[in-house]
Amino acid sequence: MDSEFAQIISYLAKGNKPKELFFENVEVSAQMLKQFLSKCPLLEYLCLVGCQKVLDFVAGENKFTFGDLLQCVPLIQTLDISKYYMKYLCAGGMPYKLSTSLVHLNYLFLNVCLVEQNEISSALCIIRSSPVLETMKFLMYDNEKLPVQQTATNFLDLEGYPDMKLDHLETFWINNFSNLPLEMEFVRLIMAKSPVLKKVRILLNDNVSVDEEVKMLRELVSNPIPRASPSAKLTIVRPETS
Repeated sequence: MDSEFAQIISYLAKGNKPKELFFENVEVSAQMLKQFLSKCPLLEYLCLVGCQKVLDFVAGENKFTFGDLLQCVPLIQTLDISKYYMKYLCAGGMPYKLSTSLVHLNYLFLNVCLVEQNEISSALCIIRSSPVLETMKFLMYDNEKLPVQQTATNFLDLEGYPDMKLDHLETFWINNFSNLPLEMEFVRLIMAKSPVLKKVRILLNDNVSVDEEVKMLRELVSNPIPRASPSAKLTIVRPETS
């Protein structure tokens, strides 16, 4: 597969610069992926979808981090990263904030496990570094199966993010929400930092019982989420059952 990518890189070197890329289960080494993306500085849309088998192959090569990827795509507008690419790209963590902001990124989709510190740190770094985000969608995975490594009180405290400003965010979705304290604190953080937010949609994981949902709603009534936007509408949805 790397030999095919070498031919594509040669093609790109001749001045052919794509603006959109969709990778699905593509077996390519980390070194070749980095070299490939470095030849695509005009990318506006990037989607990386991979299975465990593909990422085991990638991870066996040189490390390629989120920081490396984002340096390759300065004009990115839409970024869509699936579960196994998140696991791989987040290994080793991320800085508090990127040295160069993603000034064009307006749509962010991440398949993320919020109880994995590297993943939530990476997600927060991208959010802090993206001043014009309009839409954020998160698909949670494995949150209910893993021990919480960081509590809400010491990791997602609103006072700890004075420089986070989501002045353009209008839509925020979380799917597969397990109602863990860390997940709810993440929602509180985003809503408190988004002055023009209009829609917040939480789709519950099917492991959340009706009783747990009722308890969550009661807690939201007694302890409302601080909202920077007075027009922000929060909707909580149960998954459809067959």
